[in-house]
Amino acid sequence: MIIIIIEHLKETTRLTSSEQVLAEFILEYPRLVVNISLDELSNQCHVSQATIIRLCKKVGTKGFSEFKVKLASELTAFALDEKEISVDLPIPEGSSTEDVADIFYNLSIRTLEYEYKALDFPSIKKAAQTINEADIVYLFGRGESLIIAEDLHYKLIRLGISSILEPLNGFQEAISIQNDNNPSIKKVAIVISQYSNSHQIHYTIDELVTNSIPFILVTSTSDSWPYDKIAKVTLRVNSSESRYKMGSFISRNSMLYILDCVFGELFTLNYKENKNNLSKFAKRKMERKYFYKSDRNKKGI
Repeated sequence: MIIIIIEHLKETTRLTSSEQVLAEFILEYPRLVVNISLDELSNQCHVSQATIIRLCKKVGTKGFSEFKVKLASELTAFALDEKEISVDLPIPEGSSTEDVADIFYNLSIRTLEYEYKALDFPSIKKAAQTINEADIVYLFGRGESLIIAEDLHYKLIRLGISSILEPLNGFQEAISIQNDNNPSIKKVAIVISQYSNSHQIHYTIDELVTNSIPFILVTSTSDSWPYDKIAKVTLRVNSSESRYKMGSFISRNSMLYILDCVFGELFTLNYKENKNNLSKFAKRKMERKYFYKSDRNKKGI
């Protein structure tokens, strides 16, 4: 079995007694639940249909139908030899080298499968168009999110897009006003934050809003109010990792994937030009490599 919905159901402290009875039934018979009706589940657990709908919303779905679709998807996607893969601690005690390799392989594959099924294509397209219309792209990320930002930063540079990423904490909060305030220069920011609730994110977004710079929010938080309300577009990935996780395996792969989709869409908007930019970028790197190699040979290095 699996995690994203399953782990939410295990959080009994946030459930009423009726919801807890329902959650325990779903945890014990998940494959049965995906094949029965709302009325049948209500009768089986002796709870009201309203209780079922309320529980479905608590785990991030709009209703019972969506709950069953996501649960079925997860049961298919994340099952590994009939054992549950934990998001926060995927490696059981006593795992062999082969076990570790199998776990991370399956975790990566299934994460991509799940993200693909949940993709918001209009938001991806809107994000790419927003970047395409900008003259300068600012990237913001802290900690593990900074790694995601650096990956996109390098990709944008390869296309000749003016991308600015300040990796030092503190400097990020002021970067949006360091450049020319010429209104003809269109700017956009990409803010990457798994939880979207830190003081740094608040300062960064406040700075962007103050300077009228639209931003794209990339987050795994289901409700990142008020940031997602003022963002130009929100790209939300599906991850239930907690702060006690072993590592950001799910969220990292999810964010890289969704931003790769945005980058791919961005590339297609000016395909021939971007293909030419990649060729120029590769040529410059080869020329530098030849120059430095020749220079070392002259000096006898």
